Amino acid sequence: MKQYGALKALDNFSIEIPEGKVGILGPNGAGKSTFVKIALGLLTATSGEITVLGERLTKNTVDIRRKIGYMPEHDCIPNEMTGVEFLIEMGMVSGMSLSGATERTHEILGHLRMGEEKYRLISEYSGGMRQKIKLAQGLIHAPEVVFLDEPTSGLDPNARREMLETINGLTDVSNTKVLLSTHILQDVEMVCDSVIIVKDGKLQMQEDVKAIISEKSNFVQIRVGGSTENFVAELKKKKITAKDDGRALIIPYKDNSTYDQIIDAAVKSNSPLYEMERTSQSMDKVYQNIIEGKEKEYGIKEEFIEEDDNVEEKISDEKEKSTNITNIYIKDSVINRSDFGGKKEDDE
Repeated sequence: MKQYGALKALDNFSIEIPEGKVGILGPNGAGKSTFVKIALGLLTATSGEITVLGERLTKNTVDIRRKIGYMPEHDCIPNEMTGVEFLIEMGMVSGMSLSGATERTHEILGHLRMGEEKYRLISEYSGGMRQKIKLAQGLIHAPEVVFLDEPTSGLDPNARREMLETINGLTDVSNTKVLLSTHILQDVEMVCDSVIIVKDGKLQMQEDVKAIISEKSNFVQIRVGGSTENFVAELKKKKITAKDDGRALIIPYKDNSTYDQIIDAAVKSNSPLYEMERTSQSMDKVYQNIIEGKEKEYGIKEEFIEEDDNVEEKISDEKEKSTNITNIYIKDSVINRSDFGGKKEDDE
């Protein structure tokens, strides 16, 4: 837990983090940056114990920091140095020799497509170039894992796309594990293998990104010609209610028999059926429902009309469940944090 006075920035926060590129997603103030900074040793947790790469952070801070990289959200790079000078300096601070740091600097800046810009003063860099240099300094010492805090913040669309392409290739080029902290849904969807969603300092969800966007929604989208009212009336006879979202009718999906009922209603109402599709859910819809406190069924809750034709909406919120996971991993035991709200586990 991390607490500032009465405010709990992180509350009973424990999680397993898989390999690959992992997105930490949540609104501003959700606790994302606090989590990253505690894992880096930049902040001290109010309670709890942290182990990074199998070592206790409080006892082996220097050794651990040689194995991890960090790209901060805020602009904190020296304007009076060139990109090359800054990277070499950061490499040597990390314990590299001058020759090793120089070679690694040109390797990384070449991968980031810095070109001749790397010899210019940082003060002359554009926003996109400054973000690249911040990323480069987090990679100079070939870390096992790199934490990226809002890496596309303030970038124009082209620079943002280029940054995401660069991040996407990190695990292929350097075998570096990536934790991406952001509030931008599209960044996670484009780059990450899995996503963690945080709200009010609490873990809300952990899931594989492809699994989320490949899962079908629990409603069917319908467009019909002729009289929509007659079509809806026929559905009502079948104890099915439809919602008009302005573009199409949204009908709850129960099973494949739902399609037969829709077709039958269209025939009986003499309404040509132009569209009938059970769509895949989007990351945006999943995120909105979690942040707004809706239940895990990420579309419109299945609703069939009662015998008394009461069509009042019956969506019930899922009660928030407290998590009591006591380990955070990136590889085998990358981050292991005791949860003082639950049983404390011994380090392995």
